[in-house]
Amino acid sequence: MLRHTLAGGLVIAAAGCVLAGGSVAQADIYAPYARAAAIVDTDGTLNNHKNVTASSRVAKGHYCVRIGRSVDVTGGLIQITPRVPNRLPYIAYRNPSALCDHAENTLAVVVYDPTTGHLADGGFDVAVL
Repeated sequence: MLRHTLAGGLVIAAAGCVLAGGSVAQADIYAPYARAAAIVDTDGTLNNHKNVTASSRVAKGHYCVRIGRSVDVTGGLIQITPRVPNRLPYIAYRNPSALCDHAENTLAVVVYDPTTGHLADGGFDVAVL
């Protein structure tokens, strides 16, 4: 019984130390292990982000995501997850792309509807690891 009480007290004390630690930057809460990450809405609006400076919808199913200078997109592993059902986003170009006016350190993302095979608008999450 005493052993369980002591163990429980240690767990509570450890949790208190973790919670009492310094505050974490807001963006790191959303993507603590990614070098860059963002939620891009269907209209191209940049939602929550970390080391992403801009995003835009340039045409139906075509998006540009500009990554901050501290992260090199050419060597990173990039993961994209759709936020809209029946949409499949993929990286068209890492850097540079005519779709994104040859902007440095920018990802060109294309989204299509796999049921029709046509381009379609759809939000997505992107992470550079």
